[in-house]
Amino acid sequence: CVAGGWSAPLPRQMIRAPVLNTLLNAARTARQLLLRQNAFQDALGAVAVPEARASGASGGAAAAAGAPEALHLRDVSSSALWLLECKRVHRALGRALAGHDAASSERELKRMGELLKLGQGMQALGALRPALLRRQCMQMAMKWYNDGIQKGLDSGLVVPGTTTGVHAHVLLNIKVQASAGELIGREQEHRRTLDRRVQRGLAGTGYLDCNDDDLVGLTDNMKSIWASQLGSMAVWRKTKYSVPIGRDSLNKVTSFCQNASTREAVFERYYSGFGPEVDAAALDLLRTRQELARHLGFKSWAEFQLRPLSVGDPATARQLMDRFYKDSQSTLGPYVRRMETLGESSGAVARGGSRPSGSDGSITSKVAHTDEAFFRAMITREVDTWRLAEFFPAGCLPRLLDVVGRAYGVHFQEVQLPETIPRLLSGWHKSVRIYEVRDGASAGGTGAARTTSGGQRLGYVYLDLFARTSLLGRPRVALAGALMLCRGHTYLSMHLPEPGMGHNKLFNPEEVVAVAHELGHAVHMLCHNGSPQEFDDLPLDVKELPSTLAETIVMQPGTMAQYARHYATGGPPPDSLVRSCQRDVYFFIRYLQCASVSLGLHDEAFFDAQGATPAELRRSAVALWQRYSPVAAHPAFTPLGEDAGLYIGQGANHVAYMLCYLRVDAILHARSAGVSGAGAGASTGSDRRASEAARRWLSPEFAGRVRAQLLDRTFSGQRLAALLPPLVGEGGGAGAPPHPLPPLGGDASAMFSRVKQVAGA
Repeated sequence: CVAGGWSAPLPRQMIRAPVLNTLLNAARTARQLLLRQNAFQDALGAVAVPEARASGASGGAAAAAGAPEALHLRDVSSSALWLLECKRVHRALGRALAGHDAASSERELKRMGELLKLGQGMQALGALRPALLRRQCMQMAMKWYNDGIQKGLDSGLVVPGTTTGVHAHVLLNIKVQASAGELIGREQEHRRTLDRRVQRGLAGTGYLDCNDDDLVGLTDNMKSIWASQLGSMAVWRKTKYSVPIGRDSLNKVTSFCQNASTREAVFERYYSGFGPEVDAAALDLLRTRQELARHLGFKSWAEFQLRPLSVGDPATARQLMDRFYKDSQSTLGPYVRRMETLGESSGAVARGGSRPSGSDGSITSKVAHTDEAFFRAMITREVDTWRLAEFFPAGCLPRLLDVVGRAYGVHFQEVQLPETIPRLLSGWHKSVRIYEVRDGASAGGTGAARTTSGGQRLGYVYLDLFARTSLLGRPRVALAGALMLCRGHTYLSMHLPEPGMGHNKLFNPEEVVAVAHELGHAVHMLCHNGSPQEFDDLPLDVKELPSTLAETIVMQPGTMAQYARHYATGGPPPDSLVRSCQRDVYFFIRYLQCASVSLGLHDEAFFDAQGATPAELRRSAVALWQRYSPVAAHPAFTPLGEDAGLYIGQGANHVAYMLCYLRVDAILHARSAGVSGAGAGASTGSDRRASEAARRWLSPEFAGRVRAQLLDRTFSGQRLAALLPPLVGEGGGAGAPPHPLPPLGGDASAMFSRVKQVAGA
């Protein structure tokens, strides 16, 4: 998940009609000019947030006080109107600075920063037009903003670690621009290059011609998207199925295909798409980051990015990851032994002989890397996820929204339905679902029509479910993400695959988890008691906690029963099916492997990018992945073909997600310490415990505690700036506020025990 923004442009969210878009956008812009209105000013709110707070509004309601309506995309599509509003704020900022008015300077800098954030969000959505002027307008506004901050720093009106409304990274860039500006620009360019090459590898190139015999084990629903829409009329096809060599196909074939040669062929061809050019791009990025980190006063990029987290430094993070893997061994061991037994019975694993042992005593396996996903899917009954998908039709989305809303004390109401004419006028693509979010859980029970009018309006969520496809029919592969466009408006991009022609969309369990995760981000952004800058500068292990909590709650058996309904019969899923699809220990192991690669390659204590070659980078990446893998890596394998490739572009701080999983487990099971986890038993009474846990987690009391202690709570927005030596001098961080969350124990054994019990392993 990417919370806060993306490094690469998102798929365009306007309707796909360039000429019509130009005419309608121009008409909306002309209307605003004639009426002397500006939608960008309206979007940021005519009522100042401090005034709204003074009137008694809650944090989220105060944040949305000036944004009462959903965004009309065409109204905020003009780069000229956006630049005019930036110019107006720039003039007000100049007057405040000239008058040495600290309060007014801070207010106008905050507003200018929010305008830039909204403009960048519209640019990422491809909505800011005309494209020829977009870059020049953005550069001009950035210059005004940076000049204003520089004058504030020179006059003492802007104080890093004290002044609110200015991002720490903006202050940092300005402070080091003269000496490190070229390095910062190079780091951004190298990151974009790596993202492009990883995306190309994830999407894949080429196809594998297959018939039903080659794909034995895959259901018709799995294979449907690889068959021609013309069926037998597609006489030019050599075979019935044309399997694209990409990430989605790899996951399906290696997990469910019973033909070992097909699994191996897809595996090898997929990873061959991550050649030396990907390693070279990663190495260029790592070298630049290492040099930049030293310039900023840090030993490595990992140290720079981990400083705000509760772990604080790479060594502590690595110790926690090692402990996490060690605690997983008692749960992992039975899985590995069952995989080997299946492998021996099928002839894929030699019978007898000793199992190789890890140097640290960790569990290892004789199963081949190309067969691991298949045998793991068999023992974890992963095929049941496709059976469970029958209980997650598109119609379950309102019930899922209801569950997330009850967990956080809010409710969602869909507005601006995806109908052709209204969307043509507003500009939003029909795949984007728009929801109004109000304070207070919905009344009337799960899935009831939410017509409740009470409660403060927190804002709007723009939920884009499906990935756009290229002209060749390949979907864009990317992490899901949440973007705060401005206060009261949050855009979620899920990048889910669309259903094949003639098929209805059925969400698989991981897609449901992803939607719940991003909804958790959205509610957090709308409830946040502060400015967008203060939200963006929160530590990652704080920003990811509400989303991790939401995804964990919706997957629990007692909760799932409240929104899962069969697409044909409308009945709930059997309890045995629900439990077989719970997250198992391998979910956490796969995450740990990719996080290990990203952390290790950014840590100079393990990998020195300056003196390394692309081949050495690949070997180091495999070694870091192998550290937490029970199977030996295949010669064709590279972790950059996994999530690790995307993680490297984002940085070295993905240990934050592990911290969040540990915290969420502690939050949900605080009452069951020393006892079988609430809602997690597989013995007699497990259904009752699951129902009791769901009632507790979806109760107003639980939502109230989460809101008060996390979502609505005011955290210091200046802590990050106070941790950076270039902003506060040598020894930066000595006077910074402590991490906003309480200390967390590193013992994960209780969590893995509950994972094993919930799944019925």
